[in-house]
Amino acid sequence: MSRPAADGLVHADGGPTTMVGGPSGSALADAASRRFGRLPGRHALALSLADGSWLRRDAEAAFVAASVIKLPLLVLALARAERGELDLAERVPVAADDVAGGSGVLLDLDMGLAPTWRDLLTLMIVVSDNTATNLVLARLGVAAVNRDLEALGMPATRVAGPLQVDEAKRTPAQRAGETAITSAGDVHTLLTRLDDGLLLGEAATAWARSRLVAQRFRDGVARLLDEPALVAGSKGGWLSAARHDAGVVWDASGRRLATVVVLSADHPQTRFGPDHPALLATARLARDAVGLARAL
Repeated sequence: MSRPAADGLVHADGGPTTMVGGPSGSALADAASRRFGRLPGRHALALSLADGSWLRRDAEAAFVAASVIKLPLLVLALARAERGELDLAERVPVAADDVAGGSGVLLDLDMGLAPTWRDLLTLMIVVSDNTATNLVLARLGVAAVNRDLEALGMPATRVAGPLQVDEAKRTPAQRAGETAITSAGDVHTLLTRLDDGLLLGEAATAWARSRLVAQRFRDGVARLLDEPALVAGSKGGWLSAARHDAGVVWDASGRRLATVVVLSADHPQTRFGPDHPALLATARLARDAVGLARAL
């Protein structure tokens, strides 16, 4: 059991120190200890509730970002569009040389398609398409993305180059062993600032939310929240040693109930599937958090 201290720290038995605040902070810490206290691997958590309660566990620690890196790419692309620097209706031919491995659908389709940038952003988020992501990243530019991440409130996040490509297409940074990294705190900041309308205009904010809600991979945050009174939007990331998920949950009126970010790495089970222990723990923690928020 976790024991709240007067300084706002909760010392979880056998686990890392967790910082909490607000009226439900201790209850969040108990839920985090219950779901992740004995789970093998490294787990970083950043959660907040509608009443101002929050929890941060190793939230500044660097993790391989996996497909969670697609969240800031979405925001940066939409910001470019708002400034008139990117036409979301422009069509982008997809050539065989553009195809990336891993997740997505473009690699399985005939070449010659010309989706719009808006289509590519949808594919990047909704089915985590790596080919679409690499086209977006190339349009934005790796250096420009890294320059702009701090302005999004993500100082610990970096991109290294395109996803799931062979050696010849990798950047020098990737050849030197670098990869995209992020932290739970950075991702939480991005999601809350996006939802608060601080990063994009009203129309772009609403469209970004709609892409998260349309997410097809709902094995983490959204898994146990499928009911008419709730709306959950999320984006995950999976590698053999990583299971991440990050999302926002609203009530039917659009009021944000909770933001939940979980980054998990180094679990001994590397097999892919919806019932990975870290995904199940994330789903249960999200349900716990939303239950606390709804009890307010």
